[in-house]
This record gives sequence, structure tokens and C-alpha cells, in this order.
Amino acid sequence: MAIHPGRTQSRQYFMSTKITVAYGDNFHLYREGFVQDYIYLEMEGVQQRDCTCWGNPSVPHVQFEASYNQVMVPIPIHIWEVIRQYPGIDLSWASRTDDEILRHVEQEVDQRIQKYQQADDAKHQRLIALLGAIPYGNADTPRQQQLDQGIAYFHRLREHQQQIKQAIEQLEKTNQNP
Repeated sequence: MAIHPGRTQSRQYFMSTKITVAYGDNFHLYREGFVQDYIYLEMEGVQQRDCTCWGNPSVPHVQFEASYNQVMVPIPIHIWEVIRQYPGIDLSWASRTDDEILRHVEQEVDQRIQKYQQADDAKHQRLIALLGAIPYGNADTPRQQQLDQGIAYFHRLREHQQQIKQAIEQLEKTNQNP
């Protein structure tokens, strides 16, 4: 997947966190960088033969229905066929053990501290400090603090992925053909 800054001339995105899964001339399937619970589909100018936009057949539009607590968007079959070829979310942490998480975090933190200490200048140190800040915190904090924060982060990630995996399994079970 690639980070896609924006697809159309009509919209410009600055500092986008969109991670493109698939795209075409009139659709964009993407994830938001910090949102793991959703995947988003934008469609533009999807024309329906039996509908017109405000009675003007030359105005492209996206047809959808919305009511209380429900939205329905018809997805053209050629877009669906492209979308369904792509895998969903990465669930690789769902089956990790506590020991595997500990080993991963120790390795990452130790490498991060080493790179931070070996940085040539303050600008390079700031860049290294920024990388990995979400799971581990600041690179100049004590090792044990980074380990604790990293372990807590990956435990939360594992729990979240386990919940998603369980929801997927439940839906698959519900939708099995008899």
C-alpha cells in the first residue's frame, strides 16, 4: 500500500494520512493512518443510467441512500472486483505471545537508543526521536520507560487485533453457506 496524497484536481490534501489500498479514475479505497477500525471508499461521478442529478443527465453524481443510522452506497461491479482483490487489515499481532512482544520491543528500543546516541547532530537526533515515538515515547527517555510504553502499546494492539479477528470469525460463521 502507498500513501496517496489525493487523487483529484478538485480536492487537495495537505499532510494526508490516507493509505491507499486501491484507486481508479472515480474511486479511492483507503485507510486512515491512525484509524484501524475502518476502511474508506470515496466515489466520484458514478453515473447511473436510470438517474439524473437534479434532472440534468450531464451532471455526474454518486447515488446513495441515507436514513437514520444507515447509509447505502451502490458500488459498481468493476470497482468491487478491484477492491476485493486486496487484503484487509494486518492481524499479525493478534497471535503474538507476551514473550514475542517483549523480544520485539527490546530489540526495537535497543536499536533506537543506539541510533539516537550515534546521531551526528541534533537535527538527526530529533528525527530518530520522532520515529517510533508513538509506541515507545521519546528516544531520550530511559530504556525501561520506553520498554514499558512499548510493551503496553503492543499489548493494546494485540488485544485490538484479536477483537477484530474474533468479529471477522463471527461474521464468517454467520455467513457460511449451509
